[in-house]
Amino acid sequence: MLYRILSFITSDPIRKIFAIIFAFGLWIYVAIGNNYTYQREIEVSYANLPDSLIMVDSVPSVTVAFTGRGGALFTIWAAPPKALCDLSQTRPGTVRIPARDLKTTVGYGPMRIDFETPVLTISVDRMIEKDVAVGVPVKGTPRQGYAIDTISIPDKMNVSGPQRMLEPVNELSTETLSVRNRAESFERDLKLILASPLIKTAQSNVKANVRIDQTAIQTLTNIPLVIIHSGDQRARSDKIKLDTLIVEGTARRVKNLSARDIAVRINVTELAPGNHDLPAEIILPPYITPVKSVPQRFNITID
Repeated sequence: MLYRILSFITSDPIRKIFAIIFAFGLWIYVAIGNNYTYQREIEVSYANLPDSLIMVDSVPSVTVAFTGRGGALFTIWAAPPKALCDLSQTRPGTVRIPARDLKTTVGYGPMRIDFETPVLTISVDRMIEKDVAVGVPVKGTPRQGYAIDTISIPDKMNVSGPQRMLEPVNELSTETLSVRNRAESFERDLKLILASPLIKTAQSNVKANVRIDQTAIQTLTNIPLVIIHSGDQRARSDKIKLDTLIVEGTARRVKNLSARDIAVRINVTELAPGNHDLPAEIILPPYITPVKSVPQRFNITID
């Protein structure tokens, strides 16, 4: 039996291969003339959005059913079209676009196009620009006996983006700068951290010039205590001032430091009536750190 099968295959193979190719071609010829339905996902391309607007949220693709002759559907399979959405008449806000308004160009032949999603919902906002400050988060501390004197970076950065997203932004942040065990000044390129890819800046990095100098000690006295309380609270302290505060920083920074530059406060708005033994929060100018304070805690009475 095996011998007969092999003899059939090996006998006059060219004619048999030609017959197979001819049969396949005939099947293709008949197939492309029939009507079929072919479903696939195609990309949505958005065009003609005015320069004063920006798209905040969109539908990247839609599922479409193409009905037509096999030949035309083959071109859809081989080179999928895009659904073009014209945004020339768009206004800010939530925009609902009927799928029938999308323009989908196919290669040839009459074809029916049915969208699985009848309406596309996108979000458009006004594009604005503003100048914002740049902040540098710092980790670590310089070598003992040294402190940060200044970190020089561009004061402002021009930023553009969606109005609702950009209006609350008052400061951009860079990646964290490490000053661990540093005893000399240095420069570093820092990457800007943006909250959204829709927010654009002219540059992605800023150069930070970090000046490090030897530390000095300064002692200040009689710094007023501020108690933060709600309108229906009555709060009082056994002491109304911080008697002594010793701070450390570079000589240039601590030389002209005064009590007016320092805030000592205790927040009691969330506390119940009674007596409380509380530490004070000491707020100092940048790159100055507290070494010692007297007293360290205050006896607060809340009525």
